[in-house]
Amino acid sequence: MPFVIKKITSPIRNTTILVNAKKELDLYHTVLQLSWLEFNLLFMLVFFCINLIFGFLYWLSPDSIGGISNPSYFNYFFFSVHTLATIGYGNMFPQTLLSNVLVTFETMGGLLSLGLFAAVSFSRLSLPRSLIAFSDKAVVTNHNGKPTLMIRLANNRGNSVIDAQIALSLFKQETTSEGSSMMRIYDLKLVRNTSPLLLLTWLVMHTIDEESPLYGLNEDVLQQGELILLATVTGLDETLSQTIHAKTTYQRSNIYWNMRFKDLFKNEVQSKSQFIDLSELHSIEKIETI
Repeated sequence: MPFVIKKITSPIRNTTILVNAKKELDLYHTVLQLSWLEFNLLFMLVFFCINLIFGFLYWLSPDSIGGISNPSYFNYFFFSVHTLATIGYGNMFPQTLLSNVLVTFETMGGLLSLGLFAAVSFSRLSLPRSLIAFSDKAVVTNHNGKPTLMIRLANNRGNSVIDAQIALSLFKQETTSEGSSMMRIYDLKLVRNTSPLLLLTWLVMHTIDEESPLYGLNEDVLQQGELILLATVTGLDETLSQTIHAKTTYQRSNIYWNMRFKDLFKNEVQSKSQFIDLSELHSIEKIETI
Protein backbone atom coordinates (compact mmCIF):
# COMPACT_ATOMS: atom_id res chain seq x y z
CA MET A 1 0.00 0.00 0.00
CA PRO A 2 1.54 3.37 -0.99
CA PHE A 3 2.57 5.88 1.64
CA VAL A 4 3.26 9.59 1.49
CA ILE A 5 4.81 12.12 3.82
CA LYS A 6 2.12 14.36 5.28
CA LYS A 7 2.86 17.59 7.11
CA ILE A 8 1.24 17.90 10.52
CA THR A 9 1.16 21.43 11.84
CA SER A 10 1.64 22.08 15.55
CA PRO A 11 1.65 25.46 17.31
CA ILE A 12 5.46 25.46 17.29
CA ARG A 13 6.69 23.68 14.16
CA ASN A 14 5.93 21.26 11.35
CA THR A 15 6.63 17.58 11.81
CA THR A 16 6.17 14.64 9.47
CA ILE A 17 4.62 11.22 9.88
CA LEU A 18 3.74 8.50 7.40
CA VAL A 19 0.08 8.20 6.45
CA ASN A 20 -1.93 6.17 3.95
CA ALA A 21 -1.97 7.95 0.60
CA LYS A 22 -5.36 6.60 -0.51
CA LYS A 23 -8.00 8.98 0.90
CA GLU A 24 -11.43 10.16 -0.17
CA LEU A 25 -11.78 13.82 -1.09
CA ASP A 26 -13.80 15.76 1.48
CA LEU A 27 -14.25 19.24 -0.01
CA TYR A 28 -15.74 20.82 3.12
CA HIS A 29 -13.01 19.43 5.36
CA THR A 30 -10.34 20.47 2.85
CA VAL A 31 -11.61 24.07 2.72
CA LEU A 32 -11.70 24.25 6.52
CA GLN A 33 -8.04 23.23 6.62
CA LEU A 34 -6.93 26.02 4.28
CA SER A 35 -5.14 29.01 5.69
CA TRP A 36 -7.01 32.33 5.62
CA LEU A 37 -4.81 33.49 2.75
CA GLU A 38 -5.59 30.36 0.72
CA PHE A 39 -9.29 30.61 1.58
CA ASN A 40 -9.48 34.26 0.43
CA LEU A 41 -7.59 33.44 -2.75
CA LEU A 42 -10.04 30.61 -3.43
CA PHE A 43 -12.98 32.97 -2.91
CA MET A 44 -11.51 35.55 -5.30
CA LEU A 45 -10.76 32.85 -7.88
CA VAL A 46 -14.35 31.54 -7.81
CA PHE A 47 -15.78 35.08 -7.86
CA PHE A 48 -13.70 36.16 -10.86
CA CYS A 49 -14.29 32.91 -12.76
CA ILE A 50 -18.08 33.25 -12.43
CA ASN A 51 -18.00 36.85 -13.62
CA LEU A 52 -15.60 36.10 -16.46
CA ILE A 53 -17.90 33.35 -17.75
CA PHE A 54 -21.16 35.30 -17.45
CA GLY A 55 -19.52 38.49 -18.74
CA PHE A 56 -18.48 36.56 -21.83
CA LEU A 57 -22.04 35.22 -22.31
CA TYR A 58 -23.47 38.75 -22.07
CA TRP A 59 -20.79 40.03 -24.47
CA LEU A 60 -21.79 37.43 -27.09
CA SER A 61 -25.12 39.30 -27.42
CA PRO A 62 -24.14 43.00 -27.31
CA ASP A 63 -27.76 44.25 -27.42
CA SER A 64 -28.80 42.13 -24.43
CA ILE A 65 -27.77 44.76 -21.89
CA GLY A 66 -29.18 48.27 -21.97
CA GLY A 67 -27.33 51.37 -20.85
CA ILE A 68 -23.97 50.31 -22.30
CA SER A 69 -22.55 52.93 -24.68
CA ASN A 70 -19.27 51.12 -25.31
CA PRO A 71 -19.69 47.39 -26.11
CA SER A 72 -16.41 46.50 -24.43
CA TYR A 73 -16.07 43.14 -22.72
CA PHE A 74 -15.15 44.88 -19.47
CA ASN A 75 -18.54 46.61 -19.34
CA TYR A 76 -20.29 43.25 -19.56
CA PHE A 77 -17.90 41.85 -16.98
CA PHE A 78 -18.75 44.64 -14.52
CA PHE A 79 -22.46 44.19 -15.24
CA SER A 80 -21.97 40.56 -14.21
CA VAL A 81 -20.29 41.76 -11.00
CA HIS A 82 -23.30 44.01 -10.26
CA THR A 83 -25.66 41.12 -10.88
CA LEU A 84 -23.74 38.54 -8.86
CA ALA A 85 -23.39 40.87 -5.88
CA THR A 86 -26.99 42.17 -6.32
CA ILE A 87 -25.66 45.75 -6.35
CA GLY A 88 -27.94 47.09 -9.09
CA TYR A 89 -26.68 50.63 -9.71
CA GLY A 90 -29.36 51.11 -12.40
CA ASN A 91 -27.28 52.41 -15.29
CA MET A 92 -27.10 48.93 -16.89
CA PHE A 93 -30.02 46.53 -17.15
CA PRO A 94 -31.04 43.36 -19.05
CA GLN A 95 -33.39 44.05 -21.98
CA THR A 96 -33.73 40.74 -23.83
CA LEU A 97 -35.06 37.33 -22.94
CA LEU A 98 -31.59 35.80 -23.20
CA SER A 99 -30.04 38.34 -20.82
CA ASN A 100 -32.88 37.94 -18.31
CA VAL A 101 -32.42 34.17 -18.36
CA LEU A 102 -28.67 34.60 -17.79
CA VAL A 103 -29.32 37.09 -14.97
CA THR A 104 -31.71 34.61 -13.36
CA PHE A 105 -29.16 31.81 -13.35
CA GLU A 106 -26.32 34.09 -12.28
CA THR A 107 -28.36 35.48 -9.39
CA MET A 108 -29.22 31.98 -8.21
CA GLY A 109 -25.59 30.93 -8.51
CA GLY A 110 -24.43 34.09 -6.75
CA LEU A 111 -26.77 33.64 -3.81
CA LEU A 112 -25.73 30.01 -3.45
CA SER A 113 -21.97 30.52 -3.82
CA LEU A 114 -21.74 33.63 -1.63
CA GLY A 115 -23.95 31.97 0.97
CA LEU A 116 -21.73 28.90 1.01
CA PHE A 117 -18.57 30.98 1.41
CA ALA A 118 -20.21 32.99 4.20
CA ALA A 119 -21.22 29.77 5.97
CA VAL A 120 -17.73 28.29 5.65
CA SER A 121 -16.20 31.54 6.91
CA PHE A 122 -18.42 31.39 9.98
CA SER A 123 -17.46 27.74 10.52
CA ARG A 124 -13.78 28.62 10.30
CA LEU A 125 -14.19 31.48 12.80
CA SER A 126 -16.17 29.33 15.23
CA LEU A 127 -13.71 26.42 15.28
CA PRO A 128 -12.11 26.11 18.73
CA ARG A 129 -8.34 26.42 18.47
CA SER A 130 -5.81 25.92 21.19
CA LEU A 131 -2.64 27.89 21.71
CA ILE A 132 -0.85 25.08 23.51
CA ALA A 133 2.85 25.18 22.74
CA PHE A 134 4.98 22.05 22.97
CA SER A 135 8.71 21.97 23.49
CA ASP A 136 10.43 21.09 20.25
CA LYS A 137 12.63 18.59 22.12
CA ALA A 138 12.11 15.61 24.39
CA VAL A 139 14.74 14.69 26.97
CA VAL A 140 15.74 11.61 28.94
CA THR A 141 17.05 12.41 32.40
CA ASN A 142 17.08 11.02 35.93
CA HIS A 143 14.04 11.68 38.11
CA ASN A 144 13.86 10.15 41.57
CA GLY A 145 16.72 7.88 40.64
CA LYS A 146 15.11 6.48 37.47
CA PRO A 147 15.60 7.44 33.81
CA THR A 148 12.59 9.43 32.73
CA LEU A 149 11.40 10.68 29.36
CA MET A 150 10.12 14.27 29.55
CA ILE A 151 8.42 16.78 27.31
CA ARG A 152 7.15 20.22 28.23
CA LEU A 153 4.14 22.26 27.14
CA ALA A 154 2.61 25.62 27.94
CA ASN A 155 -0.70 27.40 27.53
CA ASN A 156 -0.07 30.56 25.49
CA ARG A 157 -3.55 31.98 26.12
CA GLY A 158 -4.46 34.21 29.04
CA ASN A 159 -7.24 31.86 30.12
CA SER A 160 -7.10 28.29 31.43
CA VAL A 161 -7.72 24.85 29.97
CA ILE A 162 -9.95 22.89 32.33
CA ASP A 163 -9.46 19.15 32.87
CA ALA A 164 -6.53 18.94 30.46
CA GLN A 165 -5.50 15.40 29.52
CA ILE A 166 -2.38 14.28 27.71
CA ALA A 167 -1.50 10.99 26.05
CA LEU A 168 1.98 10.01 24.91
CA SER A 169 2.27 7.22 22.35
CA LEU A 170 5.27 5.45 20.88
CA PHE A 171 5.26 4.41 17.22
CA LYS A 172 7.98 1.79 16.75
CA GLN A 173 8.96 -0.26 13.73
CA GLU A 174 9.33 -3.90 14.76
CA THR A 175 9.88 -7.27 13.11
CA THR A 176 7.68 -10.17 14.17
CA SER A 177 8.91 -13.71 14.76
CA GLU A 178 7.60 -14.55 11.27
CA GLY A 179 9.82 -11.88 9.74
CA SER A 180 7.07 -9.37 9.00
CA SER A 181 7.83 -5.70 9.56
CA MET A 182 5.09 -3.65 11.16
CA MET A 183 4.56 -0.39 13.01
CA ARG A 184 3.57 -1.03 16.63
CA ILE A 185 1.89 1.57 18.81
CA TYR A 186 2.53 1.67 22.56
CA ASP A 187 0.76 3.87 25.07
CA LEU A 188 3.35 5.27 27.48
CA LYS A 189 2.34 5.37 31.13
CA LEU A 190 2.77 8.88 32.51
CA VAL A 191 3.53 10.00 36.04
CA ARG A 192 0.51 12.31 35.66
CA ASN A 193 -1.72 12.41 32.58
CA THR A 194 -4.35 14.93 33.76
CA SER A 195 -4.27 18.48 35.01
CA PRO A 196 -7.39 20.04 36.54
CA LEU A 197 -6.31 23.49 35.40
CA LEU A 198 -3.69 24.10 32.73
CA LEU A 199 -2.85 27.75 33.22
CA LEU A 200 0.88 28.01 32.57
CA THR A 201 3.21 25.04 31.98
CA TRP A 202 3.20 21.27 32.34
CA LEU A 203 6.19 18.94 32.55
CA VAL A 204 5.04 15.55 31.23
CA MET A 205 7.06 12.54 32.47
CA HIS A 206 7.25 8.86 31.54
CA THR A 207 9.36 6.63 33.79
CA ILE A 208 11.50 4.20 31.80
CA ASP A 209 11.17 1.14 34.04
CA GLU A 210 10.77 -2.59 33.36
CA GLU A 211 7.20 -2.05 32.12
CA SER A 212 8.16 0.68 29.65
CA PRO A 213 8.56 -0.15 25.93
CA LEU A 214 11.64 2.10 26.07
CA TYR A 215 13.30 -0.02 28.74
CA GLY A 216 16.83 -1.05 27.84
CA LEU A 217 17.31 1.63 25.22
CA ASN A 218 20.34 3.86 25.31
CA GLU A 219 21.34 6.82 23.21
CA ASP A 220 23.05 4.73 20.51
CA VAL A 221 20.13 2.30 20.13
CA LEU A 222 17.69 5.22 20.12
CA GLN A 223 19.45 6.93 17.21
CA GLN A 224 19.51 3.71 15.18
CA GLY A 225 15.89 2.69 15.76
CA GLU A 226 12.79 3.76 13.87
CA LEU A 227 10.47 5.36 16.39
CA ILE A 228 8.20 8.38 16.73
CA LEU A 229 6.63 9.91 19.83
CA LEU A 230 3.15 11.40 19.48
CA ALA A 231 1.79 13.72 22.16
CA THR A 232 -1.90 14.69 22.16
CA VAL A 233 -3.62 17.10 24.55
CA THR A 234 -7.35 17.69 25.02
CA GLY A 235 -9.20 19.96 27.41
CA LEU A 236 -12.06 22.40 27.87
CA ASP A 237 -11.47 26.06 27.05
CA GLU A 238 -12.95 27.98 29.99
CA THR A 239 -13.89 30.96 27.82
CA LEU A 240 -15.48 29.13 24.89
CA SER A 241 -16.74 26.12 26.91
CA GLN A 242 -15.59 23.97 23.97
CA THR A 243 -13.18 21.08 23.75
CA ILE A 244 -9.80 21.99 22.28
CA HIS A 245 -6.95 19.74 21.27
CA ALA A 246 -3.33 19.98 20.22
CA LYS A 247 -0.69 17.53 19.08
CA THR A 248 2.93 17.26 18.13
CA THR A 249 5.42 14.54 17.24
CA TYR A 250 9.04 13.88 18.13
CA GLN A 251 11.42 12.08 15.82
CA ARG A 252 14.45 10.27 17.19
CA SER A 253 16.57 13.31 16.33
CA ASN A 254 14.38 15.40 18.67
CA ILE A 255 15.02 13.16 21.71
CA TYR A 256 18.08 14.15 23.75
CA TRP A 257 19.78 11.81 26.19
CA ASN A 258 21.31 13.00 29.48
CA MET A 259 19.75 16.44 29.09
CA ARG A 260 17.16 18.35 31.09
CA PHE A 261 14.91 21.35 30.55
CA LYS A 262 16.05 24.67 31.86
CA ASP A 263 14.02 26.17 34.67
CA LEU A 264 11.28 28.50 33.45
CA PHE A 265 10.89 30.26 36.79
CA LYS A 266 12.90 33.46 36.97
CA ASN A 267 13.45 35.84 39.87
CA GLU A 268 12.78 39.55 39.49
CA VAL A 269 15.41 41.21 41.64
CA GLN A 270 13.81 44.64 41.93
CA SER A 271 10.27 43.50 42.76
CA LYS A 272 11.49 40.34 44.57
CA SER A 273 8.93 38.26 42.69
CA GLN A 274 8.96 35.26 40.37
CA PHE A 275 7.75 34.97 36.78
CA ILE A 276 7.70 32.33 34.06
CA ASP A 277 9.83 32.95 30.97
CA LEU A 278 8.15 31.03 28.13
CA SER A 279 10.97 31.96 25.76
CA GLU A 280 12.93 29.20 27.54
CA LEU A 281 10.28 26.57 26.77
CA HIS A 282 12.60 24.70 24.38
CA SER A 283 15.86 25.31 26.22
CA ILE A 284 17.76 22.29 27.55
CA GLU A 285 21.08 21.81 29.33
CA LYS A 286 23.58 19.01 29.83
CA ILE A 287 23.61 16.94 33.03
CA GLU A 288 25.62 14.06 34.41
CA THR A 289 25.43 10.73 32.58
CA ILE A 290 22.52 8.52 33.60
